[in-house]
Amino acid sequence: MRKSILAVCFLTGQLFWACSSGGGDGPPAKTPEQYLAEGWQAYAGRNYQLAFGDFNSAMQGNSNLTDAFNGAGWASAKLNSLVRSVADFRNGLAKDSGNVQMKAGLSLVFNAQKLYDSSIVRAGQALAAAPNWVFTRDTSVNASDLHLLLAEDYFAQTPPNFAASLAQVQVLNPSFAADVSAIAGQTALAIEIERLGTIY
Repeated sequence: MRKSILAVCFLTGQLFWACSSGGGDGPPAKTPEQYLAEGWQAYAGRNYQLAFGDFNSAMQGNSNLTDAFNGAGWASAKLNSLVRSVADFRNGLAKDSGNVQMKAGLSLVFNAQKLYDSSIVRAGQALAAAPNWVFTRDTSVNASDLHLLLAEDYFAQTPPNFAASLAQVQVLNPSFAADVSAIAGQTALAIEIERLGTIY
């Protein structure tokens, strides 16, 4: 009888310990909105891998959370996962076709992929919707970067559109002039684009 009482006490103690230590249960699951907020915090801290993981968790938890696709696109671009970035931006735009942040991000990724025509389209859409666009998550990225991007895109097109490239450069530096119908002017334009790239 004494042994059975001790056994019961022992089992009761084990159950109490398991309950008091959480019983193996972890912390409450985060909401998609919490993952999204943490993703942007990680992005601001330049921990793009962590940011991407948080954005991905947010998307899985709520596939209608458009800003999670936006975040995943920007984080993937920072990680040089360009194909994934394009997919995330496109999936996000399928849910919010007017999202300027994603259009701007997509234009930058297309430029990196040397898809200049596509980059021109998306940058143009972003600037048409928001001429003074600023990326709210990193205010160092703004409309000036898109104008420089367009200058590069037009210059790199096949065939090059030097006149359109010049027009974008002059948005950033109105005093710049060059006869882009001549080789010397085209060279001067290329040098100015490179110079502006060290500023913007």
